[in-house]
Amino acid sequence: MPEEETSGVRRWLVDIARWRPSPAQFDAAAALLPPHDRPAIYRFVKQDDRKRALVSRLLQYSLGRHVLLIPFRQINICRTPEGKLYLKNCSAFPNFNFNTSHQGDYVGIASEPLCLVGLDIVSVSKPQGETTTEFISNFSSYLTEHEWDCIVRDGTPAQVLMEFYRYSILFLSEF
Repeated sequence: MPEEETSGVRRWLVDIARWRPSPAQFDAAAALLPPHDRPAIYRFVKQDDRKRALVSRLLQYSLGRHVLLIPFRQINICRTPEGKLYLKNCSAFPNFNFNTSHQGDYVGIASEPLCLVGLDIVSVSKPQGETTTEFISNFSSYLTEHEWDCIVRDGTPAQVLMEFYRYSILFLSEF
């Protein structure tokens, strides 16, 4: 068996942009989940938010089933008081943990058997009603002079925005 198969380390990313299920198809996919998980999906008003929530939950169950070999109906996904996801009946890896994230067209999950894992998906979007420089200048007080210089150095507005998001992810990961 390949090392990945037994390691507990996974990184999965799903592009949901072209998935346009009919209401019946969506309900059929949601019916794969245990009944107690479905209200969290249907509480969203917008269909795109529902899709992201559904795919996120399906990834969590797939992780339990395919990585930890837990029978689907025995997977018990819980949250710590701080909101961190965990599997209640995971004995294969005592420190196994995972994290999901979604934004825009992407839903992802990452798992680790030994150390804490975090995942943040950010959809890079052009600011509305202001230039890229005006948008990122709102955050200048949170950046060092070096970081600011790295972000705004010669580049197209799209490159500057990408660099800003890269630094903002690094900044947020420190908390």
